[in-house]
Amino acid sequence: MQTQWIVIVLVAGDALIRLSLAVRVILRRLAVPVSLAWLVLLFFAPFVSVVLYLLVGENRLGLRRAAWTESFGRNLGAKTMDHWQAYAVHPGPEDPSGGQISHLCTAASGFSPLPGNDLTLMDNSTEVLSGLVADIDSSKHHCHLLYYIWHPSGGGVTVGEALIRAADRGVQCRVLVDAVGSKSFMKSDLRERMERAGIKVVEALPVNAIRMLFARLDLRNHRKIAVIDGVIAYCGSQNLADETFRVWRNPNVGPWVDATLRIEGLAVRPLQTIFLRDWACESEEQLPDVEQFFPSVPAQSPGGSIVHVVPSGPGPKPYTIHQALLAMLHSAREEIMMTTPYFVPDEAMKAALINAALRGVSVTIILPVMLDARVVAAASRSHYEDLLEAGVVIMHHHRGLLHAKTATVDRRLALVTSANLDIRSFWLNFEVSIFVYDDDFASVLRFLQTKYVTESTQIHLDEWRARSLWKQFIDNTAQLAGPLL
Repeated sequence: MQTQWIVIVLVAGDALIRLSLAVRVILRRLAVPVSLAWLVLLFFAPFVSVVLYLLVGENRLGLRRAAWTESFGRNLGAKTMDHWQAYAVHPGPEDPSGGQISHLCTAASGFSPLPGNDLTLMDNSTEVLSGLVADIDSSKHHCHLLYYIWHPSGGGVTVGEALIRAADRGVQCRVLVDAVGSKSFMKSDLRERMERAGIKVVEALPVNAIRMLFARLDLRNHRKIAVIDGVIAYCGSQNLADETFRVWRNPNVGPWVDATLRIEGLAVRPLQTIFLRDWACESEEQLPDVEQFFPSVPAQSPGGSIVHVVPSGPGPKPYTIHQALLAMLHSAREEIMMTTPYFVPDEAMKAALINAALRGVSVTIILPVMLDARVVAAASRSHYEDLLEAGVVIMHHHRGLLHAKTATVDRRLALVTSANLDIRSFWLNFEVSIFVYDDDFASVLRFLQTKYVTESTQIHLDEWRARSLWKQFIDNTAQLAGPLL
């Protein structure tokens, strides 16, 4: 009899909690697909749905980080931004690919576009790693590295040893890595050797049972930034890993194919600002003298590019990259070409792509034929038919896992980013995007995208519709989880 009452109390308590959470979901005014996904889960999955909602239902940064973002983070940002905001310049209003977007990104992120930058686009992991090592070996004052994944072998070791050599010369070295993406690095002998050499190593957004009570654990720092002496920066999609890198869940997929920018010029300064803000939030180190990380203003290259560094992520302005990408798609007049590994758009992004194709814009999306995440791949495929019907060209890249996250619009606007075209990058990850308002650089990036096209196979609507009902069912089922992925 007592056991029966315990069961009744548990069932009634679970029902009451699920009802309360359903009311909370409705009151939060989330996007309709997200709200419906959570309501269906809460209705059909007793007990489990409550646990899932408490873990990942809300973008809780944690009390400490939220308070820091509102006070100290803003003050540090203002102090560092004084070193570069005065040089801001916006493309003219006559430039539909840059003018409106630059104003939107500035309003959403607080960061402005900066002129006179020399850019080198690199699509080879060996080239990126060797260039970064060479710049670290030439460093004189500091090396700041922030990466989602730092692989503790191969290229990751090469970069770590370069930092050890720099630290031995008296160079300040700070390394910030994501606690989940770089879990193996944090447990490695490489990290211990780096710390013994005097390199400060800190993990971002640590995962533990106590933090689970106060913050959402799957909020991740997905940025890839390296700043050398405040005058050179690297940013893009490549983590600190070489072509041998594989993930445990699908070791047969690879090598990763990335796109990274090496930057010299004023645009290094906002990347430095992003690193310092993240570092101050995650570490216990006090940085009262931030001026030391901003050397005298570099000479601007007469033919240099206008570069707009746009950070995004959970916090006071969580919609930055989503709004910027929508503005970019709606600004297109002739052509949109995009590459991304993880393609799970929300309804607004999908509608913008379809709208562009229907009004005569040539829209091409290049995706890897194989992914390391099967559910995400299936959710991605569920969107193909609607896009193909509108005239969007979808290409499956088959020479490795295309991990480059890029876009070109009308051969005038270029984007190299760490963000994927998925819900996670829009709302959950800390990302950084580089918008370049420059015809010449946009042509360089488009040439690289064209190379990806030659390594791809086009998906045709009639063939796609001919897939088995079972495959369609699997993909469409995965789509239901899209808002939660």
